[in-house]
Amino acid sequence: MIIEISVGTIALAFVALVIFLIISLQRLRKVLKKTQRVLSEAQNVLHSLSEPSVEMIHNTNKLIVDVKKKSEGLDILFRPLYALKKGSESYPSGKYADIAGFVLEGIQLFNKIKNEMK
Repeated sequence: MIIEISVGTIALAFVALVIFLIISLQRLRKVLKKTQRVLSEAQNVLHSLSEPSVEMIHNTNKLIVDVKKKSEGLDILFRPLYALKKGSESYPSGKYADIAGFVLEGIQLFNKIKNEMK
């Protein structure tokens, strides 16, 4: 008689444990589905936020390359001035006209660019 009661108690405990595990697993599945939905939405939001940032970085890189090219182009205009600054005594006097011409061309180029931007 004691053995039957013990086996019955063990069986009831096992059934209660199985029911508890089933309920826990169902709740866990719901939580995982909700978590998956939230993570998917967060990924979509991050992707939509990152696209303009990536585009802005590409545009900034293009702008930097363009400014470098234009700066290198303007170095021709300022090279005689750099030479004049380094050693004005050794600089030939015939080059002053060239420097003035470069400065005037630079001013004309600046005005042309300024008018095109308007």
